[in-house]
Amino acid sequence: LSLRTRASTLEQRALLTYTWPRFLSQDRLTLSITGLYDNSRDVRTFNYKREEASVQLTQKLGKTITLFYRFAYRRVGTSDLKITPYLIPQLSQPVRVGIPSINIVQDRRDDPIDPHKGIYNTVDLGLADKVFGSQVNFLRFLARNASYYPLGKRLVLARSTQFGDMYAFNYTGNPLEAIPLAERFFGGGGTSHRGFPENQAGPRDTSTGFPLGGSALLFNQTELRFPLIGDNIGGVLRSEEHTSELQS
Repeated sequence: LSLRTRASTLEQRALLTYTWPRFLSQDRLTLSITGLYDNSRDVRTFNYKREEASVQLTQKLGKTITLFYRFAYRRVGTSDLKITPYLIPQLSQPVRVGIPSINIVQDRRDDPIDPHKGIYNTVDLGLADKVFGSQVNFLRFLARNASYYPLGKRLVLARSTQFGDMYAFNYTGNPLEAIPLAERFFGGGGTSHRGFPENQAGPRDTSTGFPLGGSALLFNQTELRFPLIGDNIGGVLRSEEHTSELQS
């Protein structure tokens, strides 16, 4: 049983997790039950509050392949929207989302913290539907492929490509509002597109200039890693390409 908390002027977060290794006496199965509370102001377009409960079953298929079966039920509310006024009534309503998902991970890296060779692939597929208690209906797909190549003894060439898509169905009204604001793809920041501040890459509101998030995502990066001081401090030369769009 673990509890993680974070408190700052931008975010208040608490994550409570119960983990059951060797579920049903099976060495390859692990069951996790999680409760999450997150009150965040990280996204500049809006503030959001997330309350979520989830159950996840992890299955090891081998040394390099792992499957994750997950069901999450969450309530997400947004406030302080900085977008076109006529969009605010539709996008500011609290939304309940129930979504089962399956995620497959293939990890052949020599070191998950600082890889020098190998590949890392993930595919995540989720379906939000009223059958699962969701107020919105959409299909979410996200895939990533990364590979690492040593160049001599000191250099590493690393590349990563990420593709995602969200498809809404059984909705009424404007298709641009069918996917809740807090569920969309956002890019930018230290772990994404470093050319943009946190969550600032992608489609923007034409009136205010603030990001709206996207229902489709394509991100590609290539970087050359090299040591600077000893084994603990290194440098990176990076090239990035990022595309996301809000489909109509």
